[in-house]
Amino acid sequence: MTSYFARYQAGEHDDVWRDLRALGQAAFDGPHREDARAVAREMGVRARRNVETIVDRLQADGFVAERNDDEATPRPAHFPPSDGAADLADWLEETFAPFPMTVSAWIREVGDVWLVGAHPRWPQSVLADPLVVEFEHSLYGGGSRDYYAEEWQSWQDDSDPDDDAEPFQLDFAPDALHKANISGDGPYGIQLPGVGVDGLVGPTLWFVDDLNDAFAAGGFPGALHEEGYVDPPAGLREGLARDLLRL
Repeated sequence: MTSYFARYQAGEHDDVWRDLRALGQAAFDGPHREDARAVAREMGVRARRNVETIVDRLQADGFVAERNDDEATPRPAHFPPSDGAADLADWLEETFAPFPMTVSAWIREVGDVWLVGAHPRWPQSVLADPLVVEFEHSLYGGGSRDYYAEEWQSWQDDSDPDDDAEPFQLDFAPDALHKANISGDGPYGIQLPGVGVDGLVGPTLWFVDDLNDAFAAGGFPGALHEEGYVDPPAGLREGLARDLLRL
């Protein structure tokens, strides 16, 4: 039987994710584990290339990443994985086993991404749910392990085992409104413990599918139709997304 990794390299990306997700937690067992890990790792490598391409194109067009506060303080759009990224991923895998391999691969291979900012040709880009994925919280000096540990302990303290409690969520991004410095809902996050090789963002959306949607739109997959919102100039999204890799 052809390995999942070989099929993935051959371009069967969507089919491989479908089949790996169907395995559920069996993806972590003997005959599938290393094969599934190889797919997740390659996904991370491809995602890193996409992120670097988008950031290079944005910066060449004059884009400046900014914090989502009143001061709009400039900040890096991409922090590559730190020296502590592997340790964070190892701790998450141990603490929240089974931990989604795709999320672990992102932490190890991609780093923190923040496409909230000012684009000179598209001032309303901040209203288009720009791609943000931050697990290490590198802008703030790391410390995400302590943050996640505190959140996990708080969730355990507040959860009643006799009730159908909401699953614990590993936050990685503000919601679309908060990215635009508008009061909104809770952050985007991964539901834990995991259900298999890929992570769930909410009850039905897979992490990899969410990323593919974002990359297909050049990193700006949404549109908050607030007053003053203007669609991007013709071809801008398409130019950012040109030749990006399917995960």
